[in-house]
Formats: sequence, C-alpha cells, structure tokens
Amino acid sequence: MSRYLFREGVNINNDGNNIIISTPYATRSSPKQQTLCVKDAKEPLKKLLQNLFLDGIESNQTLKTPETLASSTTSLDLELQLQALYKAGLLIHEIEGSHGIAMRLLPINPGLKQQPCPDINNEFKLSRFTSIEPCLEGLDITSPLAPTTLRLQDHRLYPLIQRLVSPCKLASISPLLPEDLRTQYRDIISLFLSSGMVGICNSEHNAEIDQEAIRAGWNKQDLSFHNHTRRHIIDRCQEELLHRNINRPPPPARNQRIILSTVPLPQPKIKKQDADFYQIIRKRQTIRSYNSNPITLEALGNLLWYSVHTREEIICDPALPRSYEGLLRPVASAGGLHSIELYLCIKQCIGIGSGLYHYDSFDHCLGKMSELNNPCQNMLEMAVNTTCRGPQAASISPGQGQQPDVLIVMATRYERNAILHSETGLTYALILKDAGSIYQQLYLVATALGLAPCGLSFGSSELFEQASGIPSKIECSVGEFMIGNPSQGHSSLMTK
Repeated sequence: MSRYLFREGVNINNDGNNIIISTPYATRSSPKQQTLCVKDAKEPLKKLLQNLFLDGIESNQTLKTPETLASSTTSLDLELQLQALYKAGLLIHEIEGSHGIAMRLLPINPGLKQQPCPDINNEFKLSRFTSIEPCLEGLDITSPLAPTTLRLQDHRLYPLIQRLVSPCKLASISPLLPEDLRTQYRDIISLFLSSGMVGICNSEHNAEIDQEAIRAGWNKQDLSFHNHTRRHIIDRCQEELLHRNINRPPPPARNQRIILSTVPLPQPKIKKQDADFYQIIRKRQTIRSYNSNPITLEALGNLLWYSVHTREEIICDPALPRSYEGLLRPVASAGGLHSIELYLCIKQCIGIGSGLYHYDSFDHCLGKMSELNNPCQNMLEMAVNTTCRGPQAASISPGQGQQPDVLIVMATRYERNAILHSETGLTYALILKDAGSIYQQLYLVATALGLAPCGLSFGSSELFEQASGIPSKIECSVGEFMIGNPSQGHSSLMTK
C-alpha cells in the first residue's frame, strides 16, 4: 500500500473559513517559519487534512472515479491540493508491505516532483551523488541534488541499491523484491525516481538528474559541502535533532603551546613607500622564484605584524549566554573568532635559525617548537611540487622550482568556531573563508614589502601533525603560503 501523511513539524490552524498551514521551513535570513494559507476551505478539504494528520491516505484515494460531475470537481480540487502539499515538502510518502513500512520519502526542503514509473524500455540508475547512512529504522539515502531523504526500512530492499548502481530496466527489479512487495514494484520505482536518488539514463548511461553537475565537473564531496553550507531553506525540525554543544565555556582566544625558546620580532618600521594601496593591488602577483639573499627577520616581522597581529582582545556578545573572547586583527574573521594560527617552517632567514616556529600574535614573537625536522623538510618539498607552474624566470622550468625561505602554515583551532557554529553546520565553511582572507592579506602585505608571495592550493595535515606534534583534531592545517625574496626581474615597491 502506498500512502501520504503529514510530516513532523506541520501544524494547522483555522482562521474562519481559511486554513493556515505552518510548515517546518524557515530561511537563513528569517527564523520565522513559513506558512501556507488555504482560503475558503470546504468540508472535503478539511477532512482530507485531518486524515493526513491521523493515519494518512492511500495515494490513489482521491483518484477514484466519481459518480457525479460535482464530486468529480471536488475530487480534482482535492488532488490539486494534495499535489501542492507534496510539492511544498509537507507530506511523507511511504510504501507498506506485510512486514510493515518498507520505504519512506522524507522531505527536507520544498520542491518535490512526483515521477511516474518509466516504461519497460527505459533504463534508470542510482545518482552518482548519493550518500547512504545507517539509522535506527534502516538506511537513509540522500543527495545534494534532491530535497528529500529516501529511507529503506525493510532490509529486504537493500539489494536494490546494489542493482541500481548500474543501468537497469523494470524487468530486472521485480525479481529482487520480496513476494509481498512484488505487486507494488511500479510504486517502488516511482518513489525512487520522485526522491531524486534515481534517474532515467541518457545516451551516455548517466542518470539525467546528474548531467548538469557532471558537465560542470562537480564531485560528490564538493557538491554536498556546497549544498550543506549554502542552502537557503532551513528545516527547523532537523535542526532540533542536530548535536548540541556540551555546556562548557568557549575556549580562550590565547592558547598555550610547548615552546622551546622565544625570539622577539622587531617592531614594524617602514620608513617610506613608493606605492599607494591601489598600486599594491595592481602589482600583486604570485612569485615562485627567489634570489640568493634570504629574507630578513625584520621583513618577516613586518609581514606578520601587518597581516595577523592581535591589536586588541575583546568580549563578543557580552549580554548573551554565548559570550566569548574575540580578537581584532588587520584581517577579517567571522565573529572575530580568529581561530587560525600561523606556524612558520623556516628554511633560512637572516636573524633567526631554521626550524618550526609558532607566531604569537599577542606578543609579536616567534616560539620555536622544533628544529627543521624531516616532516618540515617534506612540507617544504611538497610546497614546491604542488604549486601551480605559472610564467616565472626563464631559468626556472616546471619540476625545478625553488623551496621558499619560509613556508607559512595556517592551522585552525576548530573548537573555537564549533562552539558557536556547530548547530548551523557552517563551522568549516567559515574557517575556510577566514583562511581566504589571510591569503589575500599576506599577498598584499608581501607585495607592499617587496617580498615574493605564493599561496598554495594543497598541503598535508598529516605532515603538519608530525612536524608540530599537535593532534590534527585539535589544530588542523587549512592553508599554506610561501615567502622569500624575489629574483631579479620582479620589481619591488619598497624604496631601498
């Protein structure tokens, strides 16, 4: 039996002859739950809504052949209302067998489209973007391309998943179904298609629902991350089920580390500049070739000061229970959290020995954590091997890049962001945005100082953990940046 019923979070109120349906959906910009208004509701519709709240209605209940023209019109109106509720994401669609509920389509967002069972010649397959997770009732199948969750509650349906990985036709599905569900095979396939987890195959044997994303080059991980962190509609019922933070104070802005020795950095001192801000923007470029003179401690100190030094410690949201320590730095950070710390893998620098250092943005100094160990050497080598090869000095060819004087590693204290944003699911997305801000700040400051900057697109959290001794779940690397003195041919904006 195929049946519809209201999903959790739907409420109905009467306003005279009008019916106000409260949905579980809100938006990022407005926490107020959205509503639907049915004007001048007649008794048959009120009864339909009541049944959807109680035991649900069979999916073909409103399609029975009416006996009179009047009842025909009423039946059509009810069917249109039912379709509107379905499209609005307010109805659960389920199929039941002799063992109970076999599968359910659970809406996540509005926008559902009912898809009929294809003809016998069509092939269909599982979307390549689906994810499968176990739950208490069975298996949940989701896709960033679909506004639903498809839940298989009868374990006897699990073999369907494996079969649907490859293109198949109706004739190959029915034998896989248990006997009590075999007569409903068309409803089952229709539910798979309506969920957005399965699509009709095109000439390239891909599910048509995947084609745009495939053509654009998306992979499942990136598309899921994008959909999760950029969705506009929010399901309030789902949010209430999310993990809630342990009741503990937010971690402090200043964190303690094991430091072997401390090297104070010179206070910033720039006598004169030939360039204004707009010249710096026009001049900014990636430089991967360096001259034989190492960067100086003074230049390194200026770079760090004007990029990420802490100007002031503040209390954010002091009147709220979530009050936390924030920071003001030259670079932007969501909520003033500034969870990203800078670690410097110094190969050579005039005024300081080689090794791995942490930049103390409060006291403007470098704390030595280790010598230039093997993981540090590997990070320097990886920086050269993974950077994109753009036009550089004629003497530099692909595969023969130079190691930088200093490799800056950005590592985030994830808990700083998670304590505020875990309930919204935006924690890691905001961290990456903070990293992007630091990339640009380092580029502009390095350009103003006449240094050779190069942001990297890839790094290794595993190597950083080995080099620093800090567990990656406590601080994980999220970005890398190379610095040195530019080779001849790259003009400097600083006066000599």
